[in-house]
Amino acid sequence: MAGGAGLLWERAAKPLAPLIDAAGILRHAAHRFSRDKGFVSASALTYTTLLALVPLLTVVFAIFTAFPAYGRVRKQAETLLFQNLVPQVGDQIQAYAGTFVAKAGALTGFGIVGLTATAILLFFSIESALNSIWRAAEPRPLLIRLLSFWAVLTMAPLVLGGSLSLGLGAMAQFKVGGSPVLIFLLSLLPLLFETLAFSFMYVAIPNREVGWKDALIGGAVAGLATELAKTGFSLYVTLFPTYEAIYGAVSVVPTFLLWLYLLWSIVLFGAEVAASLPEWRAGRLNENGEGLTGGQRLMAAVAILDVLHQASRRGVGLRRETITRRLSVGAPVIDDMLHILRRTHWVERSGRGAWMVSRDLHKATLAELRAALDLAIRGEKVMAGRLDNAWAAATAGLITNAEQSGQEMLNVSLATIFASQNDQTNPSEPA
Repeated sequence: MAGGAGLLWERAAKPLAPLIDAAGILRHAAHRFSRDKGFVSASALTYTTLLALVPLLTVVFAIFTAFPAYGRVRKQAETLLFQNLVPQVGDQIQAYAGTFVAKAGALTGFGIVGLTATAILLFFSIESALNSIWRAAEPRPLLIRLLSFWAVLTMAPLVLGGSLSLGLGAMAQFKVGGSPVLIFLLSLLPLLFETLAFSFMYVAIPNREVGWKDALIGGAVAGLATELAKTGFSLYVTLFPTYEAIYGAVSVVPTFLLWLYLLWSIVLFGAEVAASLPEWRAGRLNENGEGLTGGQRLMAAVAILDVLHQASRRGVGLRRETITRRLSVGAPVIDDMLHILRRTHWVERSGRGAWMVSRDLHKATLAELRAALDLAIRGEKVMAGRLDNAWAAATAGLITNAEQSGQEMLNVSLATIFASQNDQTNPSEPA
């Protein structure tokens, strides 16, 4: 009976497996978001966005004006941008922004440089937040970062203008037809554009190779959450006009700040989802990539050196993403271990991002690797000198003998370990 009930449960739960996995991924992403202090990063981005909003809009609208074909859609672009991204107070923010942009156009050269620096600071803040989520220890070179920022700043208005030109024309034709299905599909356009924009952000900005599939899933989560947040935020502001009652005419400012904070929190959570997917598929040793035992850390390091050693026999290095796919220990574990192995001169990374072994593994032993990872027992004699106990000296001697015995047992070269593994592997099987 119990076995039959278990079988029925398995059959009933099988269609729900994707939902169960999705819930697990979201829980893991929420845990990462909390551990990475996502709300703190969102508050910093909110403040920087408020400072950079005027220079960004100045450049965007200047590009619209520079192209006569887009000049006629500038007003529609402004309206759609603020109405879709700033619920409830979009009209007021649009009016304020128009006034500020007009005044920015009359600035001197030093003023323009200051505004430009503020806009660059926003880009660097976004890059730093996403690099932290993807565990990228180093940013891109400064010149590449500035060129990427300029490319996004100039291309985004052109793409937006082209999309609006097509969308407005199609909308006019569809409204004439009056088809409910087409009108419903048009209502999904904001969700589509938001998903694509977030996905592009997740792929282009972090100093990591992010898969498009992962970025699209993270972008879809952020886009859907943004649409839900718009509805909820509008209802909240309408039903509970707290800020209007307290601040009066200037209530638009705290309302706008609250929305920016909520929006950036959603964007960062979508990034956490995208970054969590490779970890989830890899079958993590533990959820955090931290707190591993000494044996687990040593085994993970040997596994990394093994795949790099195999690649070196073919005269190539391996990118971090390739190592992650080949080893089911989770991206955080691999990132942490690569950092330690590089610091202790066991591996090195080329200018193109490929990792390779930098030690002669025919001479380097497992005991030396254990010591490099700081897993050896050290300092027992110093501690015995500080402890005023009768057993301290004898215990220190036992620890020293145990360490020397372990050193002798592990005094075997890594190349010998890998060779014994290769001897047991079928040569016809792919590496």
